[in-house]
Amino acid sequence: MNVVQSFIHLVLSKTCIVVCNHVEPMRVSLIIPVYNAEATLAGTLRSLSAQRFRDFDITFVDDGSTDRTPELLRSFATESGIPCRIIRQKNSGVASARNTGLDAATGDYVGFVDADDRIEPDALERVFLLLDKYDKHLDIVGWDWKLGFAKNGRLMRQADYDTPLQALQNLMGGTMRWNLWLFMVRREFILRHNLRFIDGANMGEDMQFMIKAFCVADRIIQIHAPLYCYNAVSETSLSRQFNDARRAEISLNLSEATAAVTSSPYSGSLAPYIHFLKLYLKLPLLISGDSSNYELWYRWWPESNTMASANKALPFRTRLLQRMAAKRIWAGVRLYYYLIYRFVYGVLYR
Repeated sequence: MNVVQSFIHLVLSKTCIVVCNHVEPMRVSLIIPVYNAEATLAGTLRSLSAQRFRDFDITFVDDGSTDRTPELLRSFATESGIPCRIIRQKNSGVASARNTGLDAATGDYVGFVDADDRIEPDALERVFLLLDKYDKHLDIVGWDWKLGFAKNGRLMRQADYDTPLQALQNLMGGTMRWNLWLFMVRREFILRHNLRFIDGANMGEDMQFMIKAFCVADRIIQIHAPLYCYNAVSETSLSRQFNDARRAEISLNLSEATAAVTSSPYSGSLAPYIHFLKLYLKLPLLISGDSSNYELWYRWWPESNTMASANKALPFRTRLLQRMAAKRIWAGVRLYYYLIYRFVYGVLYR
């Protein structure tokens, strides 16, 4: 199927409006899901325009925005000189938007950017200098990132890994982030292993995708340089993130990831890490002053609570927090929240 046929298929199957100013494949396809991003999109677009490496295109998937987002995207596509596709679909959630982007991508490698973040000017250049060194046969390339706050920011270093097993232990053990914007993945590898997102399962979708990817990856590498800047400002409440529907989405994505691990060559080595992953997924419930969140933590995947302090790769304070929760020492959990999270991170890092 050629590129034009692919777009016809995409329009018919997704009932999308597609605006495209480019049809020839590039070396990198960036996928950017967008929904009502008018307030943050300008900074993201400036960082894309500033890329020194120019052999890339962008697929914007507008997931039914109702603000000025479509206008901003059209202006960028017209004025930036960067080959762009703008695909507008009915609001279906980020997992569906990412799948739409994968359907449209034609580059040798695929990367993801969020519409409220930015990438460093040398990000794509550094990745492709490395890919040229390895003759472009890498399945996954990863890098470090900057955690941005309103006033300050922190360099966030991904844990070291040389093999897929080490990467999976880091991802499932909570010492390495699985966010899609931390990786570039070979498109042929994605197609060959049918790596997809579960439509409608919009929480934990990046977790299941990257765990499944590393389960079948061969050649991987990481760059210890902060190539991505994550906007840490969020107004989303914890109660909304972990309501029944959201927890069902996380559980569905966890089930997919667990099945991939179980059927992988690493299943024996990763058996305890399935419990570590469950503990890591529900850890945000303990970063709260609300005792109802603590009780929810205790009831959600209770079979993993006995492993609360077993993951020696985590900082002692995190193991202590989980240990207190497993013993239902809620006063200690609340003290941790106010002392470590509200004071150290809420005051010193803002």
